[in-house]
Amino acid sequence: MDLRWYDILQEDGLPSADYLSEERRQRAAAMRFEADRLRTVAGESLARQMLSERLGCTPEEVPLQYDEDGKPAVPGTGLYVSVSHSGAYVVCAVDDAPVGVDVETVRDVDGKFMRRVCSEAELAYALRGGDTERRFWELWTAKEAIFKLTGHGPLLKLSKLALPEDVTVCYMERYGCALTVAWGGTDRRGEV
Repeated sequence: MDLRWYDILQEDGLPSADYLSEERRQRAAAMRFEADRLRTVAGESLARQMLSERLGCTPEEVPLQYDEDGKPAVPGTGLYVSVSHSGAYVVCAVDDAPVGVDVETVRDVDGKFMRRVCSEAELAYALRGGDTERRFWELWTAKEAIFKLTGHGPLLKLSKLALPEDVTVCYMERYGCALTVAWGGTDRRGEV
């Protein structure tokens, strides 16, 4: 599995919108906020760069497509891709097996929100010990990553505490962000 981070606030090396299709360029241009445009362009650019390395073609030649929900796919290549962004960071995962990734900038979470989005078991897990916010972000990013992997929801019913069969998750913290990668098939934790 290849997992890469990109910081949209870097002054040099911003990804190019030249890699995007005309439809995707227009979609990005129509976004209200500059940060949203930068994350969108960076996400697709990063995905195209990573996929082009695996496929031995230029980023423009990568057969990247999006379904009606915006989920990226590279049909006919045997590769899977997932992109996530939050704050200044964009993360992309590429693998030979289905993959889902979610990144969230860690911020304060109030108890009311946690009770609304966590099951009783998840809330008990989050509140155990003195690391409530870290545990919450671990659970939340797992929900999102599993959803991106499986395409099945509802999101709030998904949980790291009750993984679907043959799904593995790996949680990490970096750059003030929480990140979970979920993939199907064999347990390959050491590869992330």
